Amino acid sequence: MAVDLRHELTRPLALILAAFAVLGWVLFGLSSWSASSVQKAQRLQLVEMRTKADTLSADLAKQTALIAEAGGLEKKMLATREELSRMTQAKADVQSELATAQRRLSTVRRDVSEADRSLAAQAQKLSDLQSSAAEANNAAPDQTTQPTPRVGRGARRGTWTRRGRAYRSYSIMSRPR
Repeated sequence: MAVDLRHELTRPLALILAAFAVLGWVLFGLSSWSASSVQKAQRLQLVEMRTKADTLSADLAKQTALIAEAGGLEKKMLATREELSRMTQAKADVQSELATAQRRLSTVRRDVSEADRSLAAQAQKLSDLQSSAAEANNAAPDQTTQPTPRVGRGARRGTWTRRGRAYRSYSIMSRPR
């Protein structure tokens, strides 16, 4: 039995079935093509999302490191502020001590200048007394001359006890009478 293909294709049922078969294959081809393109698009989206996730995790790690560094910098800043306040206080203390030392220095200089003036006046008195003594010795050569008092440390020395009190002392201007 030979099948006549021409005759079979003219029947409506066969034509409808053939059309459905072709339509099925076309839909299958389109759906597989569409599915593969959707899968490809989903894979691309998945790769992009993984890349974004990696980027975001790297950014998060950087942010965490920056936050930790900022905390360390804040501690350093507080320590530096404390050190600055200590240094400022030390500077104020040193300036106060310097002002006190300068006042003491000016007082000592004033005392030294007064002592110099007093010493000059005492030296002048001594030279006046020595010249008057020399004139008295020249005027009365027959009288026994007495030694002039010593000026300096030796003239002021006396005999001292262990307790530091003098029981006999000499003065610069004292003369035996």
